[in-house]
Amino acid sequence: MTFPNYALVSELATHFVDQVNRVTKRRKIFTTAEYPSSFNGEEAVDIVRTILPSGLPSSFYLKTTRALMHTCPPVICPITYSEKSARRNTLYQSNHEVYLLVDDEIPQGVYTPLTRCYSHFCLPGQGGCYAPCCPNRPKAEKLKRNGLERHGSISSSVASSHDTTTSRAWSATVAKEVLQNTPPKEIARQEAIHELIYTEEDYVRDLNLLDELFAKSLREAQCIEVDRRDAFCDNIFNNYLDLLAIHKDLYHDLRDHQSLCQANNVSGFVDQIGNIFLYHLARFSQAYQRYGPHVVLAEYAIKKEMANNILFQNFVHEREKQAETRKLPFRHFIILPVTRLQRYPLLIGAILKKTPDDHPDKADLTKCSELLRQIASAMDEGTSDSKNTLRVYEVNDRIRYKAQEPHDLQLLAPGRLLLHEGPLSRRNHVVVESTEIYVFLFDHMLLMTRRKRMQGSNNIANISDDEYEYLISKRPIPMPLLHLEEATEGFSLGMRSMSSTYSSTLTSHTGMLVSAATFGNHNYPLLFHHLGRSGGDHLLFAENAQARLTWKEKVVAAKAVLEERDLTRQVFEIQSLSDTTFRGSGGQTQYGKVTCSVQFEGSNGIRMIAVGTIAGVWMGIEGDTNSIRQVLALPEVTQMAIIPGPHILMILADKTLYAYALEALDPTSTKKSNDKPNQKVAQHISYFNAGSCHGRPLVIAMKKRGLDSHFKAYEPVCGDLRHPANSKFLAVKTGLFSKTPSWFKVYKEFYVGADSSAVHFLKARIVVVCPRGFEVIDLENLSMNRNLPDIQHPDFAFVQQRDDLKPLGLFKCRQHYLLCYDAFAFLVDTHGSFVQESYAWIAWEGTPQAIAFYYPYVVAFDARFIEIRHVETGELVQILAGVHMRCLQFTNDTFSPVIHGCMAHPFKPEYQYVFQLMAKFEPPALNHYQH
Repeated sequence: MTFPNYALVSELATHFVDQVNRVTKRRKIFTTAEYPSSFNGEEAVDIVRTILPSGLPSSFYLKTTRALMHTCPPVICPITYSEKSARRNTLYQSNHEVYLLVDDEIPQGVYTPLTRCYSHFCLPGQGGCYAPCCPNRPKAEKLKRNGLERHGSISSSVASSHDTTTSRAWSATVAKEVLQNTPPKEIARQEAIHELIYTEEDYVRDLNLLDELFAKSLREAQCIEVDRRDAFCDNIFNNYLDLLAIHKDLYHDLRDHQSLCQANNVSGFVDQIGNIFLYHLARFSQAYQRYGPHVVLAEYAIKKEMANNILFQNFVHEREKQAETRKLPFRHFIILPVTRLQRYPLLIGAILKKTPDDHPDKADLTKCSELLRQIASAMDEGTSDSKNTLRVYEVNDRIRYKAQEPHDLQLLAPGRLLLHEGPLSRRNHVVVESTEIYVFLFDHMLLMTRRKRMQGSNNIANISDDEYEYLISKRPIPMPLLHLEEATEGFSLGMRSMSSTYSSTLTSHTGMLVSAATFGNHNYPLLFHHLGRSGGDHLLFAENAQARLTWKEKVVAAKAVLEERDLTRQVFEIQSLSDTTFRGSGGQTQYGKVTCSVQFEGSNGIRMIAVGTIAGVWMGIEGDTNSIRQVLALPEVTQMAIIPGPHILMILADKTLYAYALEALDPTSTKKSNDKPNQKVAQHISYFNAGSCHGRPLVIAMKKRGLDSHFKAYEPVCGDLRHPANSKFLAVKTGLFSKTPSWFKVYKEFYVGADSSAVHFLKARIVVVCPRGFEVIDLENLSMNRNLPDIQHPDFAFVQQRDDLKPLGLFKCRQHYLLCYDAFAFLVDTHGSFVQESYAWIAWEGTPQAIAFYYPYVVAFDARFIEIRHVETGELVQILAGVHMRCLQFTNDTFSPVIHGCMAHPFKPEYQYVFQLMAKFEPPALNHYQH
């Protein structure tokens, strides 16, 4: 049986014409009415595909079909409407481009890509023979020996246009007569255009090599584990296929236009290319901004894999030996798009310089040059960020941990930034010698390490950065818990505004304030505070003043980055209530230490505050420092509370509980009187609280007797003291036997057999804070008391085993209770059982002295910062840093709890700064926290 030889053009053309006639008889397209035998480019390629053997590359079928258009005479030609095909003299595999059969003789000739092997006994499917160009040889075999091959199509990575024996200059492609009659400037312009086109061909061929020789084969190679192979390939090759598609299209259009120009004029001058380049340039930006900046990370991944994987190393070396790589390393093909983009402005600029101002190509070339520089600049900016990421990867790979002290540094988290790094020194107070501490400032933490030369580093005299490994010296400092001071000046960093999450102060509060004279005049100390129970203070020294200033600025910038990135986590802000009223010491007025505060509505509906100190009580308009004035001179004021209904201010001063008519103290009241009606409610009181239980307003006071706590619950009976009908409670009796009616009656009395520290109100019960836990008391049934937690239960062994625990507060949280201690907090249900839904317990970063609750957040006051956590997840949400932080007031209001605090003034340390924590989130619609 004889098989047709399609290498003979006549044989191929005959079969093609026959198939076209069959197709046009059984279907119609939009041009059939005018051209009955017309067919589109897609059909033409499909017909050739059915004629030729299967399994060939798609590009080969297209190339063969195009060859039928360029035979002599041609087999097919485009119709009038197919302007693109006619203008560019080529066939497109598109259903929009339509062609006709040429009614002429069948062409004669040989189509070499389809020729058979010259060895008579070598047939397709037998694996090929000894011939180096054997067409029956498998593709992989041909790749190994294709140094002897030479193809004309850029679709094959085997092809190479790097011909060292033939000049690639434009002048070598035209006749001498043309050169003699062409002005030198136009010759130079044509040379520049020609260089752009042939170097674009080289670029596309190298991208094809990257695709066929490296990328595709690596995805099938066994040198990388299957479970990470695709991710590794995606990482190192990135979006190279996008670049390949862009530049194939660009080169084809440039080449087709060049061919058209050569066909239309004898000299072969290319009139313009700016419009073509400008058209394709729109696709450059996104593709190169993705590929270019990632190259440094791809190189690092390759370098790291080659160092650790001998199989991958062999894979790369084997492919670098292939003849078509021209002895170029793998790295050349990876970084090629970056170098090519950087070369485009030079190539376009060379054409632009040689193009006359009145030339139609001048404007387009100018636009191309500007756009290319913008794209290259954007790629360089992205590369700068990638280099930062690269440095993070390098540090992560060289970090070494102390034995038994691994840390989850999270350096490989997406978006991680290294903001600053450099050496600082630690010095001993006794000896002069210092130790270098190499410090890394990331966007999420500060890391102190000791540099050590890696094993295998031979250059002892001059060690480069990549020859070091880093041993963790101190516990990493999370950014929210980082606080920096200049020890010589007492200057504290980290505050931009009073609402900032990193508010702090100007004075040292650690006892580590160091004068410059301590270590000499040429030292520049920095004091790093690691806030919290696991932290500490680290006194380090910079080399010079500029280095110290840089560290200061970088820490402030890191804090700003953290805040801006986590805006949704800034759930509270600090709002000033009084900033420069309460001087700590000195001055004409002795204010004393601020101990408590309350918020209330004044007589005129104005929001007011009352502030208690060891010297008395001050009142003023909320937020207006200048309006605050002293209204009572009482010693040792420790607690205050407002009873809203009767408008009574309760004050505990020097262990005596007083009740004052609020309106008489209000400085904004229109009723002016020197009288300040009050009653002494109880004496020898350790603490009290005011609130509502079962809808009944109560004041509960505790008097200590031995080791027991005795309580009295007082209920106001005076009514609203502002109402004239209740004026009898305010009248001053002067008679010997006259007495003002009591404002309160004793509602209940009870005791707890423990030395309690506080009492809280729930909706229907009260909670007494005891040394080991909490006692929940029902005032309507005093025999139904219960203790939380049940420390005898095995679930609460972690409480029983700690002798140093201090209970701070208990709060109702949806269907559970939140029990807060100074070391941790945890949930129990209404039956007292341990709840571990999202977490076992919250471990505080600091050592809280007081706890407030604003659902869904629990707020812990440490002396140096306020710690805010989400009660449902236990997650640390926000840190508010300061000095001498303390809670002044927590009112568990039904829908909007009030949290007041005090700290040393951030910029005027001699003043006490009184503030309120304001919620930046929408308060819950339902009352989740008080039942």
